[in-house]
Amino acid sequence: MHHAFTIRALLKQLPVRVESATAYGDRLLLGTATGALLIYHVAETGRDKPPTLTLLETRKSFARRAVEQLGVIKEAGVLVCLADGMVTLYDLHTLSSATPLTNTRGAHIIALHTGVDHIDGIPTLVSKLATYGKRKVVVLEWRDAEFYKSFDYSAAEKIVAMQFAAPGLLVLSTAREFLTLQLPRGQWDDLFPADTASLRTVAGGMAVGRGTEASDATAGTPAPANTWGSWALSLAGSSADVHTTIARMPGDKLLLCHKDIGVFINSAGKLCRNEQSEPMIFSRAPTGITYTSSYTVAISHDPGPQSQPPSSGSTVDSLPGPRFNVEVRNIGTQMLVQTLHLAEEEPAHVFNGTGGKQVWAIGPHTVWRLMAMPIQQQVEDVLEAEQYDEAISLVAQSDNILEAEKEELTKKIRWLRARWLFREQARYEEALSEFTDLGATPTEAIALCPERIAGELAEEAIDAESVAEGGGSTNGDEPPAAAPQTDQVVWKEALYAIMRYLTEHRRWLQQAARDAKRELEYVVRVLDDDEDSEYDEKDPDSAHRAQRPSQADDEDDGALPHVRLKRLAFSLEQMEIPVAAMAQVVDTTLLKVYLECSPGLLGPLLRVKNYCDVEQSEGLLLEHKRYLELVDLYHGKGLYRNALQLLQTQGLAVDSGSLHGTYATVRYMVRLPADQFELILEYLRWPLQSGQSRIPQQPPTEDSSGSSNNDDDDDEDWPAPAAVVSTIFADDRPAAQAFPRPRVVSFLRQSSPTLVVQYLKYVFETWHDESSTLHDDMVAAYLDMLD
Repeated sequence: MHHAFTIRALLKQLPVRVESATAYGDRLLLGTATGALLIYHVAETGRDKPPTLTLLETRKSFARRAVEQLGVIKEAGVLVCLADGMVTLYDLHTLSSATPLTNTRGAHIIALHTGVDHIDGIPTLVSKLATYGKRKVVVLEWRDAEFYKSFDYSAAEKIVAMQFAAPGLLVLSTAREFLTLQLPRGQWDDLFPADTASLRTVAGGMAVGRGTEASDATAGTPAPANTWGSWALSLAGSSADVHTTIARMPGDKLLLCHKDIGVFINSAGKLCRNEQSEPMIFSRAPTGITYTSSYTVAISHDPGPQSQPPSSGSTVDSLPGPRFNVEVRNIGTQMLVQTLHLAEEEPAHVFNGTGGKQVWAIGPHTVWRLMAMPIQQQVEDVLEAEQYDEAISLVAQSDNILEAEKEELTKKIRWLRARWLFREQARYEEALSEFTDLGATPTEAIALCPERIAGELAEEAIDAESVAEGGGSTNGDEPPAAAPQTDQVVWKEALYAIMRYLTEHRRWLQQAARDAKRELEYVVRVLDDDEDSEYDEKDPDSAHRAQRPSQADDEDDGALPHVRLKRLAFSLEQMEIPVAAMAQVVDTTLLKVYLECSPGLLGPLLRVKNYCDVEQSEGLLLEHKRYLELVDLYHGKGLYRNALQLLQTQGLAVDSGSLHGTYATVRYMVRLPADQFELILEYLRWPLQSGQSRIPQQPPTEDSSGSSNNDDDDDEDWPAPAAVVSTIFADDRPAAQAFPRPRVVSFLRQSSPTLVVQYLKYVFETWHDESSTLHDDMVAAYLDMLD
């Protein structure tokens, strides 16, 4: 909840009892129980100050009896007065030239509407006045400010409330059900029963009214009561107990309310299932309802300091709490925003003026004005309470925010909401989906992770516990094992969500690279430079200490102020970021995530083209002793020497597992291209020397292929020199065939003439090399073997 309004009593202890009121322009009209009309001038003194009321005139003999209802048809220049069971029309400007409507005798309800209707295809400004009394609805129509015609329609049941949904549709309520009357045809249709159970069911989409059934309706006569109305009677009770209100809402909607529950319908009389899918449930049954652009304002009877038992059929339990007789709810989210207590006396009427910008409450002897708080403060308060959906709804509905700013403000609130979902609510998938929809750079989501994942992007005070609980240690390097087991589960969920998010984004980056795109456009958060507008997210109280934006400078012409909010002291800018730079961040972060939750995926990441930062990745893989994956990283980056040096180091280590020995080094050399020949020779001496020292010192016997039969004696991790030569040089892969053969012979002669013979036999028999130099080398090798 937040403060949407402050209440000011502008008139107190009036000497006469006020029965009705209306406002237009700078005039407030009060109808009294004695038939007098009080005319006040309303002087607006500023947006944050209450207006002043000045009594201009008192018409003591305005009506013979109490003025029950007042209404204004501004377009037609008509003041409508319901008094003594009859409607009388007055000239709005002079309040003279009374025209009693004798066909409205017995009336006790009036409804007004002005809108554009297409008549014969021509847009026409149509104003209508509807009255009800003695089982008859009378509708008067003005077209383009000129009186046109009057229509009478018979009603089968007593009407307790009515309101126009559109120029051609009147919505009414009996004690049992809600109806529609199509104008001017006079066709009656049932909507749904007027009881709380049915309204809840209808709003839930489980039941609908009968709709238009011409066979059951005749012009000017309602259709016979159906089964809905029959069983609804037992729930609704007698008409004396009925508390039904039909209130106009912004956007050409109506709120149909019975007791404490209401549903929204549109101008066609259909339920608003998309905008308001749930019923609006008030804390207690309203006696009057009005609206602003964002809120419903309902008045009710305060039961007193002690809570009373809930009334029969109430959908809200009455619990002890603060006293109130004004209830404010958000139209979009239907959340309770504020309750107010008018201490002077109970309000009897509530209505708005100036298109919903003014809200008046009227008591028997008191007039109040509900002063809307500045929209900046309302949004700030809602954001401080971390009610982001409420803030989005408030911005979208407000008519005090420039349309050009609404989209920007909404995006920024969604941005904060995504951060809140991730850090405070552990709703990781939803948060990351929001970032994706906003087009955010992946660094925004990465920055919410602990430092061991986000690196330099990490925000302060983020670790496994803070991700799971929305706070915690400031040590970003603390391992997740320090968190409780339940937090570990939540942290794993966060990791898997980040992993899926980055993997999907990696696909986009790869596609961009394939399409030869050098840059991609992202939305980036940029903090404001203005020190006065800075907001410390870790110090929520800074919003209260900050100076509220002043409204005094915007009083001159009613122009809407630019909204500047402390919690939104940043801008979202479209920036083009190089694909390679973003890919490096994504791939490096993905490697870190894999290390924590899915080490088996490191190989598939590093064995293909990737953009991992070598320095960071090298340190992490060494720290986690992921040597095979580090070899893949080196190889993918063309760091062949680093890979061979690592393999040699681990080959000599006793506890290096599958890398112990020379086998891994030899197998890796097979992957090297031909242009790495010199590097291969440099690191091949070790496998040849190690293999030579581990086999019996006796001449090998040879088969027809030239391979040594001592292979059976090879240690699996330490292949014999003959096996090494067969793998590296005497092989049919293109790189081996491209090696300079004289250089290979010269290198093998340093180890053993037997290896030279083995290699040259393969060269002659497989590749059919007829070089005389190589044949001379073969002869020399045989002679060396004899020595």
